[in-house]
Amino acid sequence: MTLLAMSGGDTALVILAAFWALLVLALCVVLLNTFNVLTSTKMTIDTFREETVPLLKEVVGSVERANRELDRVDGMLESAGVIVGRVEKLTGLVEKAAASPLVKVISFGAGVRKAARKAAGGKKR
Repeated sequence: MTLLAMSGGDTALVILAAFWALLVLALCVVLLNTFNVLTSTKMTIDTFREETVPLLKEVVGSVERANRELDRVDGMLESAGVIVGRVEKLTGLVEKAAASPLVKVISFGAGVRKAARKAAGGKKR
């Protein structure tokens, strides 16, 4: 069969086969590009994983250390609260013990001063 001796149907089949071959070739190019993108994405994910896993381990260690320190500080705060309570009780005791006699001494002093003024004022008259 020569090119000139082909019928219209044969020519249409040849054109269809050429179009089909171009379509398959274009799909192969698309698949190859998709494969390259997926390979690049996989490499990026692997690199990201290699960098983040050690960082996450460091973060976990830091959080554990911070929790231990918080527990220690919590114990210190509880102790400080107990000490503050004891100081408040002691302050109340000292206030009760010292306030009453101090008021009595001040009252006595005021009375003596008033009596001394009256006595001094009474002699002048």
